[in-house]
Amino acid sequence: MEREIKILNSTFEVALRILAIMVTCKKAMTIERLSIYSYFALYLSDLDHEEESLHPEIPHRNSSYINSRDVMLSAMEMLLARGVATSVFSNSSIRFSTTDLGIALFSQIGGEYKERLVTCIMRAHKLMEKKSDKKLNSLVYDKMAEWGSEFSYESVLKEFEYEE
Repeated sequence: MEREIKILNSTFEVALRILAIMVTCKKAMTIERLSIYSYFALYLSDLDHEEESLHPEIPHRNSSYINSRDVMLSAMEMLLARGVATSVFSNSSIRFSTTDLGIALFSQIGGEYKERLVTCIMRAHKLMEKKSDKKLNSLVYDKMAEWGSEFSYESVLKEFEYEE
């Protein structure tokens, strides 16, 4: 019996993306901010229409943000358990940052995808770094319905039968 392995948006993939965000931004962040950065690292054009997204624009892509909470927490647990991330506690929040081991691990990863991901993270960070978590959450909830709505008529194509 073949075992199905989830690659896209798996805990491991999300953990690597969180690590990329923490290393690139060099800033301790809440899990909420990391979730928002993670989404915009992939779909940067949803933050700024002048930018090109790393991943293709797909219908209902907002669901990848909406459903990300559990996998984000599992991914962060993975990073903390392996010593590549650490938590910083304050009276008002828990923030996460990378460790020297995390920086060293991330430096070992190469490739065009990593370069493009880091570029998108830097662009997103430039647009969001001065916004509070509260303002970022408001931005996300105000705009979320638009993400993927440009495909509102994609089901029309399913009604046609194609000749082969």
